[in-house]
Amino acid sequence: MNRNIVTRELGKVGVTLTGWVPVFRCDSCGERWSPFHSVEETAAPTVRFDYWQCPKGCNRAALPSDALRIISPRFVEVRGIPGVLFGNDDLPEFERYVRSMDVTQVPDAMHGAGT
Repeated sequence: MNRNIVTRELGKVGVTLTGWVPVFRCDSCGERWSPFHSVEETAAPTVRFDYWQCPKGCNRAALPSDALRIISPRFVEVRGIPGVLFGNDDLPEFERYVRSMDVTQVPDAMHGAGT
C-alpha cells in the first residue's frame, strides 16, 4: 500500500508516523509505541494486531479504515537501521534513505552503537 495513504489513514485515528522509524505517536497524549512485539529475543519482531491503537487507549473508539486494518506493517533492518514498511515499494526507498545517512549516523555493527 502507498505509504502516503497509510500515513493519512493513521492520522484519521489520531496516530502520527514519523519517517521510517518503527515508532508511532498518539496525537492526543503524545505516547510513543512500537507497532511490533517480539515473542522471543531471537525472533524477528512481529506486528501487533492492534498496531494502530494507543497503549493508553486514547483512540480506542476510533474506527480504522479497511485499508488500515488489512495492511500489515513490516519491520526491516538495513545496515543496523530499523524501519517500518507498508508495501514492497517501500524497501528500495528505505534502502536509499539508509545509504544517504552520514557514516557517523550508522552504528558500527562490529563494535556496537556508541563504542
